[in-house]
Amino acid sequence: MTNKDRLAEILRSAGLATPDTEAGTEDAVTRAGSRVLGIRITGDGAVDAWRRLLALRDGTGFHPVLSPLSPSAWLDRAPDEEEPFDDRAITAPRELVAEIRDAALADHLKGAGDESEADEWRDEFDPERLAPSVSPVPKASDPWSDFRPSWLCLVETSRGFHVPGLLPDRARGRNWDHGPGGRPMLGSDHVAFLHTWYDRFGAELLYLSGSLVILDVARPPQEPLAVAEAAIEQYVYAPDETDAPQLANRQVRGGTWRFWWD
Repeated sequence: MTNKDRLAEILRSAGLATPDTEAGTEDAVTRAGSRVLGIRITGDGAVDAWRRLLALRDGTGFHPVLSPLSPSAWLDRAPDEEEPFDDRAITAPRELVAEIRDAALADHLKGAGDESEADEWRDEFDPERLAPSVSPVPKASDPWSDFRPSWLCLVETSRGFHVPGLLPDRARGRNWDHGPGGRPMLGSDHVAFLHTWYDRFGAELLYLSGSLVILDVARPPQEPLAVAEAAIEQYVYAPDETDAPQLANRQVRGGTWRFWWD
């Protein structure tokens, strides 16, 4: 069966229109050997199509991802050399996330102007200290800012959190350098954060671009301490436009999580 035939079969099984011609479809293969099938799509109905295909993932073996990039565009932007991958992203994601969180706090403490500022950072990185600031009712937020899908890609993998480790141009901040030892963000860091959020909250990768990740979250935390813990992790993951208290009071308890890097 050709990749085009496989794409058409998956779309039919989801009750979606199948492509009549080669125009508007693409396929590629990642360095890891996973197929990426793609079909052009407009914003209208894109999330519904994503949900239908996600429900079939266990049967098809493909995770759906909405993106402004086609399969060939992902592969065209591959790095010259493979970067290291921390296997704990698969085997012990919470351990890796905690290590990154601790490195981020140490980085903030190093840059603190005085002990008072250092204490403020300690408060913000401690779930028990942050939890009392969680408001009873979440504030409004707009997680769909800059959501511009033009491709529906099907990535050959059993779980969505694997995808950032398979595609070569992960969303990453050029100024994100608070990994252990001051290292930059790796694909395995994305996998670790998304993996632990999938395990705990049912978070699924919905949208991926060069600077934006959107997750669909089935069971977002609601209890203040769990909200605070998730907010700290979200801030460590993508700190460019917000902080942990804002995330706790706006995004964490909602069903759509948005992350953006400068």
